[in-house]
Amino acid sequence: MTFEFTPNKVDDHIEKIGVHIRPAIEPKLDRDKLFQFGKNLADKFPKLFESLVQSTSDFHIRKKFIFSGKGEADQVTLGISDQGISFIIPRRIHVFDEETDLGRSEEIVIESLKVFKQHFPIQKILRVGQVNDYIYNIGPNDSFDLIANKFANLNSKPTEIRLRVNYPNDDYNRIIELEALKQIQSTTEISDLPQVSGYGVKVTVDFNNRDMTKELKDNDILLILHKAQEYNKKELYEFLNR
Repeated sequence: MTFEFTPNKVDDHIEKIGVHIRPAIEPKLDRDKLFQFGKNLADKFPKLFESLVQSTSDFHIRKKFIFSGKGEADQVTLGISDQGISFIIPRRIHVFDEETDLGRSEEIVIESLKVFKQHFPIQKILRVGQVNDYIYNIGPNDSFDLIANKFANLNSKPTEIRLRVNYPNDDYNRIIELEALKQIQSTTEISDLPQVSGYGVKVTVDFNNRDMTKELKDNDILLILHKAQEYNKKELYEFLNR
């Protein structure tokens, strides 16, 4: 099967930036500081951060994206866990056939972490990772056959396939995951066989620093994100197209 992965075949794209922080943030004990942090973020980046959701065990921020004449999507755009902070930036939303204009992730992350440090001065940043979730539309091509034959060299077609590889170097983990997807066509007819209307391949790229023994400064974070973007633009496609 011949199929070339290219950026213009991406139907859906979500960018996530994970920031590993120690000591851990505790939503119950840090309730007031988290509220002020979230409020300041919403004031600074209203295109991405809007509604604060807070309880004794959870804190996250949501944003309602409105597409004129098409509908709206309510998306979590920031989450707090015992690992740290996750920034979630939707770049392309397939269901609306729309791309968002939310700014550069480097600026969002660096400026947001400056706000974070104002409220959490003793916390240290030890790892930053960029995760990109892409869904490629491969049309009528069977994505199960594509992955099985091109990447796994399987003789028989599987009913489910997901591959994960890591190509680390001295400084970074560079993890690529592939998953075969199929779109089922909704129908009112009673049938034992689902009607497949198209296929896709979900590609997840996780790029993060390996050394967690030192605190990361702004320049370190910018370098990680820059290297991650370079990897997604070049080496990713060299791997996908072999």
